[in-house]
Amino acid sequence: MQRVTPPLRFSAAQLQDVLGRVYAEVGDEPQAAVLGTRRLTLAFAFSEPELHLTVDGRSGQAVVRVGADAPAPDLTFYLAGENIDRFWRGDLNPLTALAAGQLRIEGPLLTALALAPALPALQARYRDLTAVWRAPPR
Repeated sequence: MQRVTPPLRFSAAQLQDVLGRVYAEVGDEPQAAVLGTRRLTLAFAFSEPELHLTVDGRSGQAVVRVGADAPAPDLTFYLAGENIDRFWRGDLNPLTALAAGQLRIEGPLLTALALAPALPALQARYRDLTAVWRAPPR
């Protein structure tokens, strides 16, 4: 029997911190550097918690921005509530989530699909960063 991990719930500040570290600490891994290579800017519009976060790769590096100084995105991903954690953990299949309305993407779908090879490295970093919150209390 497979054990189901309950999704984490974040405040907007916690989610911003975690995802900022996900993108800041992936280094030069070829898959994780896809934003810089393609010079793309992604926006993540989250609800529950409310957060609009932009990852700007136009400079050749992924820079996380929150607020009005973010450039217009090439793609925007919409996620809500527990689907945020499930997506970043790798437990939410993006294609199934799109079909079910759990994930919405604004922008060219082919560009979104081109980012798919980068997702496992980002999700692994997310799992590493959030493992401390998932550890059972001693």
